[in-house]
Amino acid sequence: MAERNQHGLGRYVPMEIRREIRTRCGFGCVICGLAYYDYEHFDPDFKDATEHKAEGMTLLCMQCNQKRARGTLSAATVARANASPKCKQRGFASELFDFGPEPIEVKFAGASFIDCGTLIQVNGVDLLSFKPPAEPGSPFLLSGLLSDSTGATTLRIVDNEWFAGDENWDVEVVGPLITIRRGLGDIALQVRVRPPHALVVERIDMQCEGYFFKGEGGVLRLSQDGLNWNTLTAVSMRSCGIGIMIR
Repeated sequence: MAERNQHGLGRYVPMEIRREIRTRCGFGCVICGLAYYDYEHFDPDFKDATEHKAEGMTLLCMQCNQKRARGTLSAATVARANASPKCKQRGFASELFDFGPEPIEVKFAGASFIDCGTLIQVNGVDLLSFKPPAEPGSPFLLSGLLSDSTGATTLRIVDNEWFAGDENWDVEVVGPLITIRRGLGDIALQVRVRPPHALVVERIDMQCEGYFFKGEGGVLRLSQDGLNWNTLTAVSMRSCGIGIMIR
């Protein structure tokens, strides 16, 4: 694939234009709503573009993008979908985590969970939980609700399918890394997928049932008032019913 087109335009799209496109499209493919996407020129096509203009670009998943490359998906169809993105119609972008039939390790900032039914429970509410495979050879099933510091849900997971609502300020997916921001430079959640055996919550700044969680790297901090914090580092739980229970 050529890095520059006939007019010398490179493939790098400036950050502010990418965010404008993501927000307008609802953070997913405008045709099918999948949350893994590429930035696609459609008016005009990349080969004819002289600049990266947000209004002439959209989000397409890899499959839809390949249809464009093969000539089986027209620019007119893409333009119609861009005017009414699937994610905006549904209110969310979604994708499926690729987990296998073996127990999954989830790293939640400073805490690590392997083969735990409920990873974190706050006042009886499961923050993250696993169900065993429904049948031999099928994957373990992760579910959970991850919020921001106001308590608003930023990422919902139901049996390995994750949903990012279009009300978020920004949701960016780059390879295996999902980043959700509340504002410019303000990361509420950062999740890295390591299929088929691991999921890493790299950064989090959230509230759940009156408790505050802040995590980055190998440190997880908990607070009931947002002022006084308890710190967890290098905590590991394996084969337990509930990893961390907070009441």
